[in-house]
Amino acid sequence: MDEKKYKSIIVIWGAILLILQALALINVVGINADKYTSLVKLLTALIATVMLALSIIFMVLSLKKKKSGPIIGIVLGAIYAAGSIGMSGINIINAIFGIAFILYNVALLRSLQKN
Repeated sequence: MDEKKYKSIIVIWGAILLILQALALINVVGINADKYTSLVKLLTALIATVMLALSIIFMVLSLKKKKSGPIIGIVLGAIYAAGSIGMSGINIINAIFGIAFILYNVALLRSLQKN
């Protein structure tokens, strides 16, 4: 994979991660705020903040072609896949995204190990 394509794919995955976390925050704090207690809002905000930090760390390390970037990506994908079962049932979009993200990071890790 050439350098330009590699970087663009990493940035696209990172942007998707950031957008999903922003949507989670908007849903709990803004759109459906009356459905959630203050504790759920606080926990969602804390989890989203940690996920945002991990997403940024994933992007930075992956762009520097460090092996720890895809490893953090695998952890993020597992969190998305496992976290897709929540209070309102199963969120299929997050589950599919999490599994696809895990598979992408495994392939990315293998390609980094070859180099």
